[in-house]
Order: sequence, then C-alpha cells, then structure tokens
Amino acid sequence: MKSSNAAPAYRSRSGWNALLPHRIAREQVPKDRRFRTIIVGAGYTGLAAARRLAELVPGEEVLLLDASSIGEGASGRNSGFLLVNPGEPSANAAGFTEDWAARQIALVQAGLDWLRQLVATHAIDCNWQETVPAITAAATSLGETSARATRDRYEAWNIASRDYRSDELRRILGTDYYRYGIQSLTRALVQPAALHRGLADSLPDGVVLIENTIVNAFSGDAPVRVQTSRGEFVADRLFITNNLHARSLGIVRNRMIGIYTYGAFTPELDETQLNLLGEEPEWGALPAHRMGTTMRKTMGRLLIRSGDSYESELDPAEVRAMLARLYRNRFPKMKSHEFEHVWGGLTAVTHNGAFYFGRVRPGIFASVGCGGAGVTRGTIHGRLLAELACGSQSRLLSDRLALSGPNWLPPEPFRRLGATAQIAWEQVLAGAER
Repeated sequence: MKSSNAAPAYRSRSGWNALLPHRIAREQVPKDRRFRTIIVGAGYTGLAAARRLAELVPGEEVLLLDASSIGEGASGRNSGFLLVNPGEPSANAAGFTEDWAARQIALVQAGLDWLRQLVATHAIDCNWQETVPAITAAATSLGETSARATRDRYEAWNIASRDYRSDELRRILGTDYYRYGIQSLTRALVQPAALHRGLADSLPDGVVLIENTIVNAFSGDAPVRVQTSRGEFVADRLFITNNLHARSLGIVRNRMIGIYTYGAFTPELDETQLNLLGEEPEWGALPAHRMGTTMRKTMGRLLIRSGDSYESELDPAEVRAMLARLYRNRFPKMKSHEFEHVWGGLTAVTHNGAFYFGRVRPGIFASVGCGGAGVTRGTIHGRLLAELACGSQSRLLSDRLALSGPNWLPPEPFRRLGATAQIAWEQVLAGAER
C-alpha cells in the first residue's frame, strides 16, 4: 500500500475477524447528502467521536465514513491488549512535567472506563477479560534490566506491580524462554475485531455509518464538501480520524509514518497441545523491548505478533516463516508450528510519540497519529475531540490540549532511510526478545 492512499489494501484478512461470523457491511447511501457533521474513519477514534456527538447534540445527524469494512481495518488487527501506559515524556508541552505520567494515564484510563461501560451496556461479546495474567516478559539480561527499570517507574507513579520469576513464567506460559517478568499496565484483554464490530453496531440513532467508502478529498471550511467513492457529501464540520490515511487529505502529512506489524493464529489446539502453553487457560505476554514478540493464549489458540516494516507490507509467505520461527523458538515441543491465519496491520508512528489533536482550522477537527495503545487512547481522543468541537470543558480536555503535537519529519528519501535504519538497529538491540 502506498503511503498516499486513502484506503488500506491488506494482503490477508484479519485473523481476529476471520474467527467471527460473517457480517454484512453497511453500504447504503442515504438520499440526503447534507449533514451537520462528517467523520472520516470509523476506527476507535471515529466511533467514539460519533457516539459522543450524538450524546451532546441529540437529533443532529452524523455521517461516519470508513474506507474498509468494520473489523477488517487496523482496529481489528491489533493484539487486543487494553493498556493504560502513558505516552512519551517528549510529547508533553511545558505545562506539566512533574505529573505528566499521572495525567496521561488518567486520560487513557478514562477511555478504558468508557469502553467497559459500553461493552456492558450493549452486551458486546468481545471476550473482555480483566483477570487474565498480562505480563511483560524479558528473555535477555538487557530485557530484564529494562523491565526492572519499568517496574521502578511504576512504583514512582504509585502504580502497584509485581515480579515474575523464571519458574513462575514457565508455569504460566509453558516455556523456559523467559527469565524475568513484571505485571504490565494491561487492564483488559479483548477480541479486538469483535469489540470494533460491537461498538459500530451499537451506535446511537442519528449516526449514519457507510463502510467501504473512500474519501478522496475535501474542500471548504463551513460548509465542507467531501468527495468520496460514493459521490459528494456536505457538512458544517469535518472530523478527520483515519490515522495514517489523513496524510492523503493533507493532514499532518510530514509528521507521521506507517509501520506494519504482523500477527498469526494457530489452528484450535487440543487439550494436550494447550497444556504445553502453560497452566493458565488464557494469558498475554508483552515483550521487554518494543521490537520484541507479543503473544496470547486465547480461545484455544496461540496468537503471536512480531516484525516491523516501513510503509510496505511484507509478503505473507515471508511473514509466515518469520512468525513460525519465533513460535518454534519459544515452544519447541509443539506438535506443529503451522498457522491458520497470518495477517499484517498498519499503524501511524510519530517521532516523539505524540498525537495530532485539535482544530485544524474553522470547521475542521482531527485526531491522528496513534502509535500504540490505540484502543483506549483512540477512544478517549475521539470523545474529547467531539467535546472540543461542541465547546465543552473538562480537566481531561485541558490536559489533552496541553500535550505537544508530533515533530516534523524530513522528506523522502531521507525519511525512509532514517526509519528503516532505526527499525534495523532496534531489531538488533531487541535480540532474543524478538
């Protein structure tokens, strides 16, 4: 997929979505093409913005457009860890430096709390679990040093954590690959495609969702004319919440890049094979290095996620071989190291880990640049963007507005050279954490 495209073009279906029953996408175009608000991008950010607008201004119709079908986009391709990690310190403005972590964690926690409420209210069947072990596991001495430093930071933030010795990790995970672990800041584990579908299918009355609709351009301020693959729509205001693809619309064009990561599911495993994956019926393991390997034992399968590539998706056969090797390294005694589903997912990454958030110009609002913890962060950013557009005020919104935006990035080919070199170097540093 070229970086300028407004629509994703993944080579393989999302494994999470493939495990769900068939869903018919919403593609019916309404007769009336004039709306109060149009939102581009129905990921977690766009869904949250649409829902909050419907709450704040009942009766005003909102048009929500997505280039993909719900569950197949990036929102349904992550590993399903709902994290409350703070962002990078460099993403903060000079307004608050001493308690930056507490304020950012409060932001993300608010997104998590809202999601929990929505899942309960609408009975969304997404395997939401808050008691499953979720561990940051280190395989190397450098990884252990990093994990211990992370635990020290948690204690400095007054966040309770705990250590896992190698024998405890062997019991839980079923492998002696890891030497040390800590309790991660994962607050829930979910089936991400099921959560994404459930949120979309429970939108309030007044929100019109059209899937598989590419937004090619927009013009004007108020009203805004939006050109799509299904014709033109007009609105008083426009929200851009399609993350990396905002670049094709001229938003934050030189401040974020696209990184693909890759996941795979084993077939359903029998009881003997599941027992080789540890004593716990389900668990999640995050790596001690950001270029490391993420795993989950879930729904009678093993999920493994690893690998990074700049802007272009790797060949599925190459990905399959790479993930099978990582699987075999950790669980050599499994009867097979084959996968039923292998897929890639694209996210936006900024140099300093910051989102672009706020009013672009009169009538145009945007929240893009998510590089991690996108389920919870995207949810609260969408909610706060709607509140900003409606003139609401809150401590959370003030804290969000006090954060810095993403740094400028050099043009191509320097951007590609720098990013690919950084990926290669980080993979070397990760070593056996991959």
